[in-house]
Amino acid sequence: MRIATFNIWNNPSSWAERIDSICEEVTRVNPDFLALQEVKTYMNGEEGMNVARHIAQKTGFPFCVFKEYPDSPDEGLAFLSKYPISTEDAIWYTDTKESNYCAIRITFEMGDITFGLTNVHLNWRSSATREEQMKSVHDWIFEGDGTTAFEILCGDFNDDPDSPVHHYLTGHLWSDVAQLQEEQHGIKAQATLDPVDNPHLRNGSNFERPVRYDWILCQKKGENLPSIDKVDVFGNMPVTGVKILPSDHYGVFADITLEHEKETDRVSS
Repeated sequence: MRIATFNIWNNPSSWAERIDSICEEVTRVNPDFLALQEVKTYMNGEEGMNVARHIAQKTGFPFCVFKEYPDSPDEGLAFLSKYPISTEDAIWYTDTKESNYCAIRITFEMGDITFGLTNVHLNWRSSATREEQMKSVHDWIFEGDGTTAFEILCGDFNDDPDSPVHHYLTGHLWSDVAQLQEEQHGIKAQATLDPVDNPHLRNGSNFERPVRYDWILCQKKGENLPSIDKVDVFGNMPVTGVKILPSDHYGVFADITLEHEKETDRVSS
């Protein structure tokens, strides 16, 4: 099972070409579940199909959840899924304050395991706001009935792994999958905002060096649950059709192996 997250950049720059590039790259990476940030509510102007639905139709996802921000309804967060979604929710349906409107969430079943998958886009201006948002999202995830056995948290955190937000998460038993891969297999965690090689960031960017702002984290309960395998970035090379990078961010994907898949591999070998 492949989980991916991608900030697709709500910006008019080369939009017609970029939306084709986004769809082409999503098709190439072929995730089972895709979390999207900076999703425009409408493809063109104030009418028509929302961007998440457009991507879903172009790339073959049968299930799509899009929720616009109540305080900024021209944009929102989305999930695309190849599998049925059991529940969907947004943090702004709770009594949290408006500054914490930063996350949506789904649950789904794979085999006999219930997964929770949360998509966040944290505030880019203020570290203190990001910390408060993250604490609110963490509490929101775990205030439910506790039926999920495996939690995945992903999105654009607008911060690097040395930040208080990342320290808060690892201190609350979240594992950063790119960091795990680096520690266990020596494969360096890759930047997702790259002012050196991404032309969308070369001019007018506040970044002087590549940084890793887009993360996938997981938390599991019990033994013999899914394991995280390959972790990689995507959207970092021009795709074959339109020859343009899809976004100012690179996406991240992680491959998760279920226990019954491991057993099948052992038997077949």
